[in-house]
Amino acid sequence: MLLLLKLVLAPALVALATLVARRWGPTIGGIVVGFPLSTGPIFLFLALDQGLDFAERATVGILFGLVGVVAFALVYAAAARRTTWPGALSAALLAFFIASFAISLIGGGLAGAALAAYAALILAVLIMPRAQQTVGKAPPPWWDLWLRMLAAALLTLAITTAAGWLGPISSGIIGTFPVVSTVVVSFTHHQWGAKAATALLRGSVLSWFSFVSCFVTIGLTLHTHGLAVSLALGAASVVATSIIVLWIDRRIGKRQLAR
Repeated sequence: MLLLLKLVLAPALVALATLVARRWGPTIGGIVVGFPLSTGPIFLFLALDQGLDFAERATVGILFGLVGVVAFALVYAAAARRTTWPGALSAALLAFFIASFAISLIGGGLAGAALAAYAALILAVLIMPRAQQTVGKAPPPWWDLWLRMLAAALLTLAITTAAGWLGPISSGIIGTFPVVSTVVVSFTHHQWGAKAATALLRGSVLSWFSFVSCFVTIGLTLHTHGLAVSLALGAASVVATSIIVLWIDRRIGKRQLAR
């Protein structure tokens, strides 16, 4: 059953984000991509396999991993202006591993990891431009969605398998590996161009605020309330944070347009 879940959940999210992006544009698709619907199942598998103590410490690694994911987005957006998707993706993946493991060496508990993640996200919002969205001029080939889903399934299976050999901090970092973003942004870049990829990444950055809130909430409540309740509270924090962040971003966007 766990193997089936690992093979189904991430591909389902890739399919959802792809269809949403095709219908409402890459920014909204990026918001869907940024929700912890990939790392969430990975965290659940860690808790079931390794226990609550391991999972609680893994939340710190997940938040450190978020710093790496932000580095992924910033480097990809910068590289996409100068190169095609393979070069941009290679640079972004390298940035993810360097940034996430470097920040974890500094150490610190849940509070320190959360502050580092929030600071990285605020910096990304200030740096990344509000890219002009573009739409595909031709329908994608029939195999496009299936290939994206297959890639996401293979990545998820590889990450959860490797995580079992590592400690909680490293497992959390690896569990935050941008599985869905890696697949969706590279396909978006290839099909729609660099501006669409940047718009998708910026939407993801906005939703990663809720990602941080989710795992801060889980880390604070896991031992006192149990796995099921802490996951439910984390999901509630995702909704609340998303509403607040999107409202603030739209207000700022309207003010910028009015100038």
